[in-house]
Amino acid sequence: MKKIFYVVALMSVVLAGCSKDTSKTYAKPDWFTNSNYFEEKNGMYEELPVYPTNIVLVGDDYIDRGLWSEFFGDTTLKNRGITYDGAEHVRYRIGKIAAGKPAKIFVSAGYNDVMHGTPVDQIVGYVEDIFKQIHKISPETKCYYMNIVKSLLESEKLDASTQVNESLAALAEKDGFEYIDIDAALKEGVASGKFSWDGGYLLNGAGYEALAQAIENQVGKPHLNKANDHPYPLEVSNYYKHRVSIFQSLPETEGKIVMLGNSLNNNAPWEELFPMGYIINRGISGDVVAGVCQRLDEVIADKPAKIFLITATNDFINDKDVPAVKVWETYEKIIKTIRDELPDTKLYVQSTLPLNPKSKFYEGFNERAMELNKLLDAGKERYKYFYLDIASLLSDENGDLAEINTTDGIHLSPTGYFKWAAELAKGTRMNPLF
Repeated sequence: MKKIFYVVALMSVVLAGCSKDTSKTYAKPDWFTNSNYFEEKNGMYEELPVYPTNIVLVGDDYIDRGLWSEFFGDTTLKNRGITYDGAEHVRYRIGKIAAGKPAKIFVSAGYNDVMHGTPVDQIVGYVEDIFKQIHKISPETKCYYMNIVKSLLESEKLDASTQVNESLAALAEKDGFEYIDIDAALKEGVASGKFSWDGGYLLNGAGYEALAQAIENQVGKPHLNKANDHPYPLEVSNYYKHRVSIFQSLPETEGKIVMLGNSLNNNAPWEELFPMGYIINRGISGDVVAGVCQRLDEVIADKPAKIFLITATNDFINDKDVPAVKVWETYEKIIKTIRDELPDTKLYVQSTLPLNPKSKFYEGFNERAMELNKLLDAGKERYKYFYLDIASLLSDENGDLAEINTTDGIHLSPTGYFKWAAELAKGTRMNPLF
């Protein structure tokens, strides 16, 4: 059993690193709201396989931020969302997804095109092209379009979004897709503040509960996520609040592996790199050590078999003068809490990664990260945790995050993620039973 588990895990990494894209027929878009983020996410998606048993959700912000496999308790659901994507971007990358001939594809696109000022007929044409491409490559795949949530838009954009929605609703039968009116499911809750705290851009747990419910018949499974918010004193960001609300909506699990930390975890498809259903991603982009510390109750409630922790990057980014020893003081609270509350959980503390010089936060960062890593290494015997030096694995000869391993000097490239995953796959690290 143990041997099979690790063969599967490593095969996932090998397959991901070796797959080739031969299906694209559309040019790469010439506009991006955040090109670095697109390259990070799309680069990873291009390398990950899709299979005929999969249900794939592809599109923009709402798709990207959803924890779909946890919402429905099914790891065959695959997330191929990229925040800020337009329909043109989805059209560009849909061929690779369709080539896997998945059972179902859900598409959410159009909102960012409206915001970008793309003409209505062009947006509708892009969405039609998406479904034509799917039908050409994988005729048996069932297709669904999730419409634009109009409550997100300012008044001058409402007419355009309404026209896009109405046009696609009218074209659905002809173009071979089912039209799902998620706008109707969300607009009242967004307008009242029940589903979001920022006008609907970031859905909370209740918002994602409503969204999952709106598509559960098409998915073919009941949704499991139920809103269960409770506030924390420290609100690191709106994104933190949104992400924690989603975590709180998920059913409790036991005996799994929790990937805990900041955007390095948030942006990683751990459940696909280790596709045995044992991985829970609890990363939050922008999170700091204190933010991780205060949300440990959610992790403790899940009674994980193992925790892999990586954090502190944003502490040094947010405060260029904070010393490593000060960050360690709060980091130590995380470790003590885990050891006190989860004595049987194996804890892996991973080194804080350095930055590459192309990051604007590079100056003075790596020296403090290195100092913190020495403190993390020194504490392993006292607090009985495993220390993993991921920083050295991903660094160049100068001690900087290697160019090949990063997209923007902070976040990782697919190559960086595959190296990290291969390191974690060694021995019995990613087996919850050992």
